[in-house]
Amino acid sequence: MALATWWASDPLMDLAPLTDFHVRLATDDAQLATINHISGAEVAQRRRAGHLPYIGYMDETAATYGWVATRQAAIGELNLVFALAADSRYLWDFATLPEWQGRGLYPRLLQGIVQAERAERFWIIHAPENLPSGAGMQKAGFQAVGQLSFQHDGTLGLIPFANPERARIGADLLGVAL
Repeated sequence: MALATWWASDPLMDLAPLTDFHVRLATDDAQLATINHISGAEVAQRRRAGHLPYIGYMDETAATYGWVATRQAAIGELNLVFALAADSRYLWDFATLPEWQGRGLYPRLLQGIVQAERAERFWIIHAPENLPSGAGMQKAGFQAVGQLSFQHDGTLGLIPFANPERARIGADLLGVAL
């Protein structure tokens, strides 16, 4: 899985405006559970854990969503749990509803969240086979900093890409070897 980041000192990429698109913090838990395909109890549990749900709307129709971890995050596929500093956010569980895919909503949702949260650092991962996710992150202005993979001894590590300093900070955040 690739780890990517966006920092407050980074520019947001210039995306062509979609006049009918806007991003809001989700307030309707029933709607959120429905579009996210999770139970209302799961929505409530995520909120109690400090996770914030955002929805991207076309007009007033929910089209895309994602969650923001503010205190602690987990990457279930890697059996990894990590704490977040007060000025950092971890972005997770994003999807665009099928009828809205291919319209460039995901990078706009990411940018809307970055602008709403106003944290110093944002972190996100994507599976290498999920090319649309990686492309959307890059279009929004996120930089891939490293590849998470298992080392010979079975522990998780981060193989840095072009920005070794950000990769080191990401590895420290996740509590993995660089």
